[in-house]
Formats: sequence, C-alpha cells, structure tokens
Amino acid sequence: MRKIITSAVLGLVAATAGAAGAQDRPGNVTIGAASVGGTYYVWATGLSSVLTNGMDLNANVEVTGGPLHNIQLVDSGQMTLGLSTAAPAYEAFNGLEWAGGQSFQNIRAILPMYPSYFHWWGPTSAGVTSLQDMNGKVVALGPKGGTPDAYGRRILEFMEVEPSRIVNVGFSDVTGQLRDGLVDSALNAAGIPHPSVLESESTGPIDIVGVPADEAAPFIEKYPYFATAVIPASTYSTLEEDLETVTLWNFLIANKDLSEDFVYDVVKTVFDNRQAMIETHRSSENILLENIDKITIPLHPGALRYYREQGVEVPDRLVPPEAG
Repeated sequence: MRKIITSAVLGLVAATAGAAGAQDRPGNVTIGAASVGGTYYVWATGLSSVLTNGMDLNANVEVTGGPLHNIQLVDSGQMTLGLSTAAPAYEAFNGLEWAGGQSFQNIRAILPMYPSYFHWWGPTSAGVTSLQDMNGKVVALGPKGGTPDAYGRRILEFMEVEPSRIVNVGFSDVTGQLRDGLVDSALNAAGIPHPSVLESESTGPIDIVGVPADEAAPFIEKYPYFATAVIPASTYSTLEEDLETVTLWNFLIANKDLSEDFVYDVVKTVFDNRQAMIETHRSSENILLENIDKITIPLHPGALRYYREQGVEVPDRLVPPEAG
C-alpha cells in the first residue's frame, strides 16, 4: 500500500521548498534526508554545506521518514532535493510494490551517492548472530518509510523470519533501546561505518549480522536491483572477518521541472567539492562518474548535460523523455 505523507511533514517543508515547475534559480534549497543519527542525515549535512558555500543559495537539511517520503515530497514539488535508494525510486517511478500502482513520474536522478549495506546489530547478550536468531525477538527497523523499514521487512519475510515485534524508531534513539534491553537487534541500510553501530560497540560487546551470499541469491533473483557485497572487517572493531550482506545504491533526486541550469550547477558543485563530501562521510568516495550506471530511474536533463560534457556514455535507460 502506498505510504501517505502526513500534513505535518508537508507543512514542515513547504515553507522553504522550491515550487515544482519554477524555472528560476532557487535561493532556498531543502534537502530531504532521514532521521537524525543516520548516514543520510550526516551525508545531507555535508551536501548542504557544499551547496551553500559553492553556490549563491541557502541549503537546509530536513528530517523526514527517509527515501519513501523524500520521493513523494520531491515528486510533488514540496522538496527541492531528496536522498533515495535504488529500490524505492525504481518502484515509485514504475508504480510497483509500495507505490501501489501510482507512478511517481516527476522524480529524476541527478547524482550517484554510495551503496547502502544492510546490517543488523545488537548486544551480544541478546543472542542474535544470524537472521534466523531474530525469530521471536524484538527487532528495530528504523523510522516508518525508511529503507530499513520497507526493505528490512521484505528481507525478513522472504527469509521466513518472524520477530515477536517490530519497532520503528529513529537512529538517535535506537542505541539507547538496545543498551536498555528494549530491542534485541536493529537494522540499518546505509553507508559504512554507521554512526549508531560505532556508538553501540563503544559501550559494550555487540554482534553484527548480514545476509550470507547463498541466502541472498534467491532474494536478488526476485529483486534484481539489490546486489551483494562485503563489509570489510576493518569497518567495525566488532568484526573479525569480512561480513557478507546485500546492498542497495543511493542517489540524489530532484523534480523534473527544476531548472536545468540549476541542476547542472548542483552536480558540478558536488563533483568539484568531492573531497569536502568525503571529509563529511567517507562513503562519498563513491561519488564517481562511472557510478551513474547504478542509478535506476532517468536522469534530470541538467545532470544528463553535465555527464555528457564529462564524456560519460550515458545508458539509454537513463535518458529522460523530456531530453528527446
């Protein structure tokens, strides 16, 4: 069923958002992130700084429910830019799964960000060292509408894992709930290292759980926009060896009616200031021209112009209808 945005969320962003269809360069830019404490919020904060300092505008980060909300807000013109993962964006654009048959045709991709690694973590005392151990446990899947919630549920259902209860709580709160024994394991799907996992392992022993490649294979066969990768053991002090899991790519989106010149400048400014993005969060090392092939919806014409100028061979599937 399609996720509905509350009037409170809409009211929060409407005051500063650029109106869809406006061809003037916006002076105020809103960037839809997710909950405070997650990689999206950290990454968006770096982006807002780069855009504010590199362009003549005021960029602000908005706390949202994550990719599903950002897609809806950007599609309706209530948000200038939004962070999204590949799966919900593809499903939204094509009216599949969570979109419930409604196609969000106004969203366009502008920038590859980084792959999100799905990994659960919790105190060693909870005894969760595999997906199957989550049967009968209390599992946190992040805020409603976020990637961990939407796709964490799908992974658990596909693997026939049935927690006793699923909790939707932001990353700023989940570490305390894990520490207090209110939650047995929590999922994040984000760039690595994740701040909440680092915080948890600094306060006591934890276990980190991924999705082994053999278990991931049938899931990816059904949902081919997922991939497999490993979280290097060096990422967290808890890991003694590389951890296999599934991944989804993230990219920045904008409304198709946003000024072509403005979007071109946004993309150029980010690539020109890539090192500043990396200093904010090292996942930004993945902001590379060759990674546009990880994008799952058409590009904005402004982004398309930039990539072509850089000599990138843009796949036909990424050329937007309005580009001809």
